[in-house]
Amino acid sequence: MVDAEAIRQSGFKIVVDYAYAPTAEVFPQIMTSLGVEVVPLASHVDGDKMSLTHQQFDEEVRELTLITGVLDAHLGVRLDVGGEKVFLVDHHGQYVPETIVAAAMATLALRANGGGTIVVPVHMSSVFEQIAAEHGGQVVRCKVDPHALADRSAEEGVIMAADGVGNFVFPQFHAAIDGLMATVKLLEFLALQQTSLAEVVSGLPAFHVVHREVTCPWEAKGTVMRLLNQQYKDRRADLIDGIKILLGEGEWVLVLPDPDFAKFHIYSEARTEGEAQELADRYVRIVQGLQD
Repeated sequence: MVDAEAIRQSGFKIVVDYAYAPTAEVFPQIMTSLGVEVVPLASHVDGDKMSLTHQQFDEEVRELTLITGVLDAHLGVRLDVGGEKVFLVDHHGQYVPETIVAAAMATLALRANGGGTIVVPVHMSSVFEQIAAEHGGQVVRCKVDPHALADRSAEEGVIMAADGVGNFVFPQFHAAIDGLMATVKLLEFLALQQTSLAEVVSGLPAFHVVHREVTCPWEAKGTVMRLLNQQYKDRRADLIDGIKILLGEGEWVLVLPDPDFAKFHIYSEARTEGEAQELADRYVRIVQGLQD
């Protein structure tokens, strides 16, 4: 399941921010058993510090990047309170965005398995199909929902699932989101492939996905979706979650109703950042117009 000896022989040193959560009482033992030197941060359990604002989270990640760089560690790891999400810093002390981490992990998993199936939600970049094709694998798309991610990961042939916001599933271990296992598997991949996270990231194809939000009254959501389906019924579309309009090679837009709030999410991908932004803005205006 995990090549523990390969990890031991690599002599990893990592910085781990436990977010004052109970994972601090479990993960150190796992790392010790694998011969990994851990520099702990926020390692005592404190319920008053587990809830953070976005600003506080950013400040703690900034501290992680500084410490990882100064200590010349192989990785910086930030676990969320539940031990599910994982956020990473490379050995240069650079924070790696979660979507990039997902693409890097997909690359490593496909290399390690000589192919296989990767599960990602419908709102993530088409670069995953490109990466999978290069390594003899394939991609299965799911709804933008952690439960859907875990459910699809249990299907035959799936080697990894990722959602681009820090959640990973390695179903050969168990079909559940697990940040501790994701960290262990990353160390195993890096050890066996004799590479670094930064090196894998540097080899990824460029991709440009933009996210927008547009408010919409609850009572208008159904009308907007119905009109969009009518308007684009003759176009190539994906209806796994919301409506994803396929516009060309690696170019698409997804209109996704928020399940909890009176708004839509608009995701778009194009060849450049500017084109992706223009595409997203255009569909924001379309969704606004369909509410009238």
